Amino acid sequence: MGGNADTCDFCRQGHLTWHTEEMAIRQASNKGIIQYRASLLMCTCDNCGSKSLQPGSDAIFDAAFQREYDRLPVKPGTRR
Repeated sequence: MGGNADTCDFCRQGHLTWHTEEMAIRQASNKGIIQYRASLLMCTCDNCGSKSLQPGSDAIFDAAFQREYDRLPVKPGTRR
């Protein structure tokens, strides 16, 4: 999010509306496919419809992934 916090960085015309959105993610790991959900703060432009995540959202993805990863047993022949 550059310039004006209320104006879209892409179209430079629309206004941003912030909301929480839940995302379902599938990610490969050495334990197999990890499926998890994360609730993230996102903004949507009312003009062009572009969506952006709040800066620092990667930490939320990482924590949700790690929580589900730790619940799974280690597969034989793999290292943690």
